[in-house]
Parts: sequence; C-alpha cells; structure tokens
Amino acid sequence: MAVRTYSTEIQQRRPELVKTYSKHLTDLLSALFNTEALTEEDLSYIRGSAFKGERECMRLLLDVLDGRGEEACRDFLRILPSFQGVAAQQGQSSRHEHLVKHKNILAREHCQVDYLSIKQHSLDQDVSGHLTDITFTRQSGYALPSQSRHESTGVGDAFRTKVDESCVFTDVYDNLLSRHLSGVNMLSGVAGSGKTTVVRRLVREWAAEPTSPKIILSFAFRELNLITQEQSLQDLLSDHYVHLKPLLAELLDSTATQFLFILDGLDEFCYPLHFEHTPKCSDPGRVLPIQSIVVNLIKGHLLPGATIFLTSRPHAVSKVPPVLVSQYYSLLGFSLAQQKEYFYKNCKSPEAAAKVWASVSSHKPLLLMCHIPAFCWIVSTALHDGGSGLCTDVFAKVRDTGNGSQQNSSLGSSEEPPKTFTITEIYCCFVKSILLFHTQGHSEGSHHTKLQHAPDVLREIQPILNNLGAMAFKGLLERRFIFESSDLVSFSLDRTKIQQVFLFEVLKEDRASLTIEKGFHFIHTSVQEFLAALYYVLQSLKGSDPFSGLQANTGWYLQAMFKRLASGIIKFSRPRHLLRRHIKKALRCGERHQSGHMDLFCRFVCGLLVPRTRLILNGFFPLEPKKYLLRCQSPTDLAPPHLLHLLHSQLESSALSPERQVNVCHCLYEAQDSGLSQRLQGWMRVLSQQSSYLSGSVKRDWSELAFLLQLSPDLQVLHLDAQGLDADGLHRLLPVLPLFSTLSLGQNPLGSEGASVLSHVLRNPDCRVERLWVVATGLGCEGLRILAEALKQNRTVTDLRMAINKIGDAGAGYLADLLRTNRTLKDIRLRDNLVTDKGAEVLMAALQENVTLEYLWLFDNKFTKDGVKKLKEFAKTRPKLDIKVCI
Repeated sequence: MAVRTYSTEIQQRRPELVKTYSKHLTDLLSALFNTEALTEEDLSYIRGSAFKGERECMRLLLDVLDGRGEEACRDFLRILPSFQGVAAQQGQSSRHEHLVKHKNILAREHCQVDYLSIKQHSLDQDVSGHLTDITFTRQSGYALPSQSRHESTGVGDAFRTKVDESCVFTDVYDNLLSRHLSGVNMLSGVAGSGKTTVVRRLVREWAAEPTSPKIILSFAFRELNLITQEQSLQDLLSDHYVHLKPLLAELLDSTATQFLFILDGLDEFCYPLHFEHTPKCSDPGRVLPIQSIVVNLIKGHLLPGATIFLTSRPHAVSKVPPVLVSQYYSLLGFSLAQQKEYFYKNCKSPEAAAKVWASVSSHKPLLLMCHIPAFCWIVSTALHDGGSGLCTDVFAKVRDTGNGSQQNSSLGSSEEPPKTFTITEIYCCFVKSILLFHTQGHSEGSHHTKLQHAPDVLREIQPILNNLGAMAFKGLLERRFIFESSDLVSFSLDRTKIQQVFLFEVLKEDRASLTIEKGFHFIHTSVQEFLAALYYVLQSLKGSDPFSGLQANTGWYLQAMFKRLASGIIKFSRPRHLLRRHIKKALRCGERHQSGHMDLFCRFVCGLLVPRTRLILNGFFPLEPKKYLLRCQSPTDLAPPHLLHLLHSQLESSALSPERQVNVCHCLYEAQDSGLSQRLQGWMRVLSQQSSYLSGSVKRDWSELAFLLQLSPDLQVLHLDAQGLDADGLHRLLPVLPLFSTLSLGQNPLGSEGASVLSHVLRNPDCRVERLWVVATGLGCEGLRILAEALKQNRTVTDLRMAINKIGDAGAGYLADLLRTNRTLKDIRLRDNLVTDKGAEVLMAALQENVTLEYLWLFDNKFTKDGVKKLKEFAKTRPKLDIKVCI
C-alpha cells in the first residue's frame, strides 16, 4: 500500500490552495521563512514574479516547497489552519464588497431617462411613485405572431384576452429572481411598449434589495453588435464588468443558478442565430464568435442552470425556437385605467390631465394607440406641454380660418364632438412642441411669444428636419432603425444641432482598442415614420422626387449637376401629375411591404396632404402650395380629391390583403374623408342591431367595418346575421374575426369559400372565438369538412350552431370524425340538415369515444321512427349528454 506523503497532498490540493490562499501569499512567505522552510533566495525568486499576479506566485511557492522536500511541505500544511478562518472571512467580505459595487454600477447604468431633456434620475431619487404599472400576459412557450400588419395595429386587440391570463411587473420580478427558476424567459412587446423600462426597473429594484439570491448581468444587443472579434464568455464579462474581474473566476466556477442574464433588444441583433448548426460549447473560457456565445447561453450549454431573460419586438421572437422558451411574457402596455393614471401622474396639474384624458378618451384612434406607453408620452407632450394647451391653440386657429367641414371621429357616438384629432395632427403638435419648448436656443419668452414666432423657427430649421427625415425614410425602406455616425455625415447632419432632441445616442466603450463606438436611434419608431413622411410630403409638394434625396453624399459637384438635371425634367412635366405620381409611390410602398411596417408611414403621408393639418407646422411647408397642384379651394379644405379617389380605388381592389385594406381605412381617417364618419355611423347601427344598414342598393365595404371593429376592443360579440355577407366580405373581416368571443353570422351566403375563411380564423393562434353560429349559410357537406379540419386544431370553440346547411350524411361523417378527437366542443346544433339514420349511426359511434359533449340537437332531420328510437335509447346511456331529436 502506497504511503501518503505531504508533497502528494499538496499536489492533490493544488487548485484549492491556489484559489483560497493566494491573497495571503505575503503572510505565508513570512511564516515559512521564520520556520526555515524557505530561504532568502526562495523569497526573492517567488517575489520576482509578482508582476504575473498572486495566483502565479502561489503556484511558484508550491513548486519550491515540492523541491525542498517533505519537511518543508509538512511545515506548510501545519501553518495553513491558522489562515483558514481569515481566508474565509476575508474572502466573504471581499465578495460582498464586489457585489455591492456591482449593484451600484448597474443601478446607475439603468436610471430612468427623460428623452425630452435627456436627463437621468439619480440613483438616490425614488422614481417608483412616478411609474405607471404595465400589463403583461404570461404563458408557456409562444406562437408565431402575425407578420402581415404594423405591430402598433394589434396593441388594443391584446386587451380582449381573459383577465386571469394577465400579470403585473411584480409577478415578473418575483418569477425571474426566484432561486428555483432557470431557463429562457422571453418578453415581447411592440416599440415603445416599455421593454427597456421594464429592464431598468428590474435592475434598480434588484439593486435595492440586499438579499437577492441572484446576480444580474445585463447586456443590450446593440452593444453586442459592436463586438467584431471572437472572444470567450469570461473575456466578455471581464471587459463589460471590470469591477467583477477579481471575483469572476470564482463566480463562474460556482453553481450557475445564481445568474440572471438580461439580453435586451433581440430584434436589434445584427448577427444570425443558427441554433441547429452552432457547435456546442460548455467552457466559459473558450473563444467563440459573439453569436455562438449567445446561442450556447440560450441553449443552456454555457452556464447551465442560469436564467436568461430576453426582450424583443414581436417580429423577431421567432429567432429563438419556441421549444427553448420556458416562459413567454407579452407586454400589452397600458390598460384604459393605466392610461388615465399615466396622464394624471405626468401632467403638471389635475386640470391639465383631465383635459388631456377627455381628448384622448373621446377619440378611439387615439385611445387605441395610447395602449403604447411611448405614445401616451407623445400625446401628453402634444396636447398639453408644460401646462399650455398647444393643440387647443393651434386647432382653434386652424378651424377658425374658414368654414371647413367637421367630421365625427369619435366612431360610435351619435353626438358630434367639438374637436377631432387625427394621429397626424397629434404628431405635428408633438414635433412643434419639441422644437418650441425643448430645443436649446428657443427657450426664451412666454408660451404665447413662442407660438407667434413658430413659423420663423420652423422655416429656420426646415433644412435640418428635411435631412433628418431623409435619413429616417431611407432607414424605413431598409427596415433599419439603428444608425451610425457615417449615416449622419452622409445626410449632412450635425449631432450638436436640432436633431439631438429626436435621436438618442448609444455609447459603448471598446476596451480592447480604447475607443468609443456610437450608434443612434430615433426616440420612438413612430417618430422615425412621421419624420420620413414629413420629408416625403415636403419633397412632393416642392415637385422633387423624394427617392432622389436618399443618395449617399457624392460630392457637391455631382449633387449640383443632378439637381439641375432633375429641375430641368420637372420644368417639362406637369406638377399636378408629379404630385400624384409621388402619392401613388408612397401608397405602393405599403402595398409591396406585406409585413405592414410601412403602414403608419402611409397614414402620415395621407394626413400631411390635408392642407389644414399642414397648417399646424406653418413655416415648414411651402408658404402657399400651388392650387393647381392640389386642386384645393382654400387652406381649410380637406384632402385633395385625387388622394381620396386613389384610396377608394385601393379599397375596392381585390389585390390587397385584408390587413392592407384595413390600413387604407386608417389612411382615409387621417385624410379626413368626410364620408367615412357617416359610413361608420351606419355600421354602428348595424352592430347595435338598430337597422339592416346594408341593403341591395347600398355598396358594401366590409374593410371599413373591420377598421371600426379594430377601434372597438370592448366589443366581444359580433352579430352580422342577414347582412348579405359573402365570402369576399368575410375575407376582408379576417384581421378582426379571431378577436371576438361570439361570431353570429347566420343567414348570409358564405358557402364553402366562407368556411375556408373561417378555417383561417379557427387556426389563428390568437383565436378567442368560443361561439360560432353559422345557421343557414349554405356551407353544405364541403363547408362542414373544411370547418371540421380546422376545429381539430382549435381549442376555443365550445358552441357550434349550424342548422339548415344541408350537410347530409357525408357531413355527419366529417363531424363524427371530429368528435373522436375534439374535447372542447360542448354544444352542437344540427337542426334541419338532411341527416338520415345512417348519419345518426355514425354520430352515435363517435360519441362512444367522446364523453365531453353535453348538447346535440338534431331536430327536423330525415330520421325514421326506428332511427329516432335508437337515438333516444342511446341518450339514456349518456345521462350527461342532452340529445334533442324528432321526426
């Protein structure tokens, strides 16, 4: 049997000795020298390597002791116990100090930002009283969101979900910081919904909690984009958190469940994430491309057991496979009560807040957009800036300049409100407010004086806003929302000028090259879309091609030559035709981009083509737009007739998707189409069942109804019985049909094509339909087959009423096949459907396997007396199933 020696014990304990006792090297050397275990030459040799670090010197000490023999090793092991208590105590104290420092640094980095003044609240300032809570929903995993409409369009739809699915910030906080939680948690929300605010609040509240079980490590994907060279996770953490460097090796060696990694802004990550083809790596010290580090963190290979918190806009959540996401949060934004709370917290007086809330709550398009917190900030800035009613003054001036007709934009109220606001008007007031009240050099004078000089200010800064809008437009076409310093240079933008109030700067230090990288993004994507539209309309009104201004800076000589050539072409062109051509181009941008990301831009363009809306920004646009360009009688006229004609022709086109057709209605609203409100009032009477609005002589425009329903999130039941709704009309309603709990569509000529549309509704991951009533809709056997296939996947419909549809025995067979697998349906009514005894036999056989159906009504079918008797006998064997039948 081998004899255990002192030198062998040291070699076996070497990693632990280096890790634990390196910090006490000086005291160890003195003690060993005093016991004559080391000589002066040994001390000199070991201390001469001090530049390599304490751990390397400790390794040299162990090597020297091994060379000195067993006696020296014995002395070393004997004096170790006297350092153990001190090592543990000092190590614990050092760890605590580093973590406290880490919390303070992260708290400072995640202060709340005031975008208007670009000021941060101090670390000691309590901002919790100024924060309005935000509504979340929580579920396991996620379904892919719709990619066919602008993300802001669906914000109101989400509040139709059940209350028990929602949660608030404290629920998210407690879950993420739970000691037992691990895996990937994803937070999805549209731009401006508050994702980054949630991250900031999460970090600040964690930093204020002294006994949190986890350590937060926060990264923004914008920062990770700046990493071009391969590095290890350990190096990434060391560079990003220099203050943790002495502690990092110990933290990475210990259990990973103590980490909460926050990765903010997945939609902004410029590197592809290949989850199937990225090599597995579990070594934090291995050098990898940055995207490989992200993939291995999310898959749990690097630091298994750590909690990962990802935030993303909806269109990018699919970058992470659903199977890897253990908890999925949707950030819905503000409920109506939270909207009101926000305005009362952020306006300077209760009276001001009451006026703003009255304006918002009386205009459904504004109310819908205000589910987005960032839009609430934009509205409060526009409607009431610093205690001054900016919009009230401006709109009063606009509407007092003539007899201009007013329209009812309340959409659903029979009373006409005193003022109407479009989204475009709000953004005009917002931009004007920022330029007059939040820009350096324009802070002198009273509110009244500033408004008087507003046209001069707007004329002065028109070139800068034009260039800023050109950059915004180019970014929009390229689906790019992060800009570099080179982009500003190419559009002749100076960071010290006006645009600093519209652009937010992102800084990240590259410690390897000792440089600072800069990136820029607009304070909100809708502001980018509005400035892009502002540029587009200005260029169009001046007779210039908006696309020609997107060229990179090619030198003054080439630019001048290009401008002379363009002006020469314009001289030989008819200005009215040029403007029409540019308007068509803008609307076709929306048509071509089926993702919907150009929808809001198109709405703003249509709104800015209204002369009285442009008057809000008087001084920015040409002083007197030529009448032959617009065919307008006076500045207070509504949109030019050819714009309305173009929009109406788009609405009638069958080439547009239903989502694009609904957006055309939004464009008509922004263009202040005087007939839109009247038509919507007619639809309101239909929905309230006061009249049959659609007669044979009235042209049916179901897209306008879809637009109205989109603005009515409180409506849960859709009654459209006997309204002449065909398959094409149903297709136009497709964007909103999944949002209702009850669809009552009886006595309409839907046919099998209508059943195909309904199948898309039932397969929609956001489908909330519980009651589907399609009585006498001409579905037939084929229509039922299509519905039955969809209902095999659907888990929401409990009540199916489809009497008088002539499904016959073949249809009963399709229904029986459905009942063998579906456990959601509770009530099926098949009155007068030409079902015979053969169909009844098939249904009874299927019901042997289905024990969840509660009601089956089979009145007025083609049963014999024997068939009815068999059905009644079968009913006796199923006391919980109510079968209604007669001859």
